[in-house]
Amino acid sequence: MFPITPKTPLSAIFETIQEELRSQYSLGYVSSNAARDGSYRKLQVEVRPKGFKVEVRKGFYAPSR
Repeated sequence: MFPITPKTPLSAIFETIQEELRSQYSLGYVSSNAARDGSYRKLQVEVRPKGFKVEVRKGFYAPSR
């Protein structure tokens, strides 16, 4: 969220958003468990070196038949 004030021009907010979008990555994952049983599967992501901000889901539901 970006508060709009007379001291903060809209162009500065858009610049901040552009910088954030340029530094994002999207990773894909394919499970080695081929069972189509609808079960919940936990995910764990480790980042090296430490210090990076990572947003990740805690898990997913496998497809069911």
